[in-house]
Amino acid sequence: MEFIKSENLTLEEQLVIEKTFEAAQHSVSKKGHRVGCAILCENKKIYTGSVNERTLAIGSTCAERMAVDQLYFHGREKPKLCGLVGFFVRKGWTRNYICTPCGVCLEMFFEMVLDFAIKDLDFLCATWDKSKFLRIKLSELYPQIGKGEWSRFQT
Repeated sequence: MEFIKSENLTLEEQLVIEKTFEAAQHSVSKKGHRVGCAILCENKKIYTGSVNERTLAIGSTCAERMAVDQLYFHGREKPKLCGLVGFFVRKGWTRNYICTPCGVCLEMFFEMVLDFAIKDLDFLCATWDKSKFLRIKLSELYPQIGKGEWSRFQT
């Protein structure tokens, strides 16, 4: 895990972040939340999603889940890097907070890693003002699995 500035992003990471912010602009939220996710696959295809917040019976869709659903629907490509950005209209939330996946989305990414038989998944999470980025692996985001134990779930 490392915090980095925009000038330290690779060209590939810059593209993923650009697509992540584009996706966030399509967010549906009565509260004004904006969340975008972009998944870069090994074949260079990018699948995106945005938050789709609903208050009635059908529930809401996280940006991450929408992007993963797109990946599965459009060809089941092997994921390489997942970009995530979020801005929430909440008391005390500022544009320089970093959004990471919620528990449900962490579980979904964990299942995806197992489905594709990949060792781990890289994430790049950004502040809304693009002042700071977090490079982190799924294994580091998963609080139940300590360092060195990730491989016991691999087949």
